[in-house]
Amino acid sequence: MPLTPTGYSPYRSRRRGRGRRGLLAATLVLVLLAVGGGLAYWLKTRSDARTADRQVASVAAAYLQAWKALTIAPSAAEATDGGTGGSPAAGSPAGSSAAPAGADAAGQTRERAGAAVSALSVDGDVPVAKLVGLMTDIHDRLSVTGLELVAGKPKRTGDSATVPYSASLTLAGFAEPLAYSGSLDLVRADGNWKVRAQPSAVHPSLKPGLRLDRTDSTGRRGALLDVDGRPMETNPELAGNLIGRVEPASGLQRVYDARLRPQGGSVVVRTEGNETVETLKAYPSSDGEAIRTTINLDVQRAAEGALATASRPTGALVAIDTRTGGVLAAANHPLNGYGRAVRGSYPPGSTFKIITAAAALLDGRTADTTIDCTQTVNVGGREFQNAEAEQFGPISFRTAFAKSCNTAFIRLEQSLPDGALEQAARLFGFDGAEPLPIASVGGSFPTPRDGVESASASIGQGRVAASPLQMASVAAAVASGTWHQPFVVGESPRANPIPEQVLGPLRDFMRAVVTEGTAAGVPMPGEVHGKTGTAEYADGNPPPTHGWFVGYRGDVAVAAVIEDGGFGAESAAPVVSAFFTALDGGQIAAPPPAG
Repeated sequence: MPLTPTGYSPYRSRRRGRGRRGLLAATLVLVLLAVGGGLAYWLKTRSDARTADRQVASVAAAYLQAWKALTIAPSAAEATDGGTGGSPAAGSPAGSSAAPAGADAAGQTRERAGAAVSALSVDGDVPVAKLVGLMTDIHDRLSVTGLELVAGKPKRTGDSATVPYSASLTLAGFAEPLAYSGSLDLVRADGNWKVRAQPSAVHPSLKPGLRLDRTDSTGRRGALLDVDGRPMETNPELAGNLIGRVEPASGLQRVYDARLRPQGGSVVVRTEGNETVETLKAYPSSDGEAIRTTINLDVQRAAEGALATASRPTGALVAIDTRTGGVLAAANHPLNGYGRAVRGSYPPGSTFKIITAAAALLDGRTADTTIDCTQTVNVGGREFQNAEAEQFGPISFRTAFAKSCNTAFIRLEQSLPDGALEQAARLFGFDGAEPLPIASVGGSFPTPRDGVESASASIGQGRVAASPLQMASVAAAVASGTWHQPFVVGESPRANPIPEQVLGPLRDFMRAVVTEGTAAGVPMPGEVHGKTGTAEYADGNPPPTHGWFVGYRGDVAVAAVIEDGGFGAESAAPVVSAFFTALDGGQIAAPPPAG
């Protein structure tokens, strides 16, 4: 012990130093634990906040995408071409099918988009269903053709958040988009972030009981004109089956509404009582565009007049400009009835032999190739025969075409490589696509499943189907050397050149049909090339048949089908003869009444 004035005593200062250091260490440990815990808590809180922010941003982005899909989804009227001029159920041709129902697809699109909005929403100022209806209503009332929505940076406090966004709506007939800024209010509900359903989320000027609307332009609607600039709406047949209506939108009126409708007007906020409470944006008014089509009213009248001479009451005729593929006329009988000319789907019968012949010519056959035309031929256990049990024995390819020998063409197809007939069909547009922007039918050639189907397809039976519009385009392809997809405004969307080795023989074959073949008994005005067709469309003994004639003269190609017309040479060919006679300015007379 250290010596002190009073003697030895303990050295307490060292003990006190060791105690202070321990206390300091303990305090430091506690401080570090507290800091560490606080830091961990801070880090977790920050992580949770970032996760919540990301969730808010993700929900807002998905909500805006669903809102966009719902607002630009077409209505049933927009998706369905209503210009049929009659009920398909009552007027659809026997052995044909109506165009696909666009209304169902449109309804499903809206339903899916509405469901997506609903899944991301929670009731707010209005029920979610009310908000979904408001979004749909905006599309229909404002004629929305496009919508862009861009989300901003979320601002979140606890279980509530706000996401700003910018919107730009493209509206038919308005020169500039309707642009504005808005915001979405989100809340955490049952562990998930949801957007509160409130009209102001759609537009800041909206609240319950208000809606967006547009006022009409003071300009005039544009007209659909024929190729010479004449208004087409004066023709009832064209008005009912091609032009369509403005309200509800159908036909070409629907397709070209954005160009036809007068420009300008304004976007307003209205009450449910239709009272305007605010004008959001005004646009100057101007007249709609006049659109010139390929239709020729003179050719149209000739087509209608020719169909009136038919021996049967139901049929259709389409005329096409061979140089371009533009539709010159589309007529139906009864007039303004079901649109068979562009919507009818029929077995093409022997008119399809144009394509089978093309496949054989592409494979090296010539006009002089000999083919056996027996009365019958058996394929896979099925017996095929010629009309009226005809048989000509070994004949040339040219003669087999002119006489339309089924058994010869079936043998011809059997000699071709696999897929050759299908390839030729695609060359002439048999791909199942809709040729026109309105409800229309082209040509369909399903891949044959066996030899029997291949044999049937070679003579235009089985599952092969085509409209008069499609078959007119086939005849036009032979005339011009190029298959053009038919069109009525602008130009053909696509074209397939036909190889030269096919064109010369095919043109000669089709001329032979008129001069020495199945249509030789029908006087045709001018140098008409053609092909008759007799198409079975149901079972029977004998089976019922539609009559066909397709062909061309000069720059005009034509296809006519007469339902239940029997032989094409007896029903459809005389109608085409009357059509070309009418084009020449000649008089045509209706057939004598059936006795």
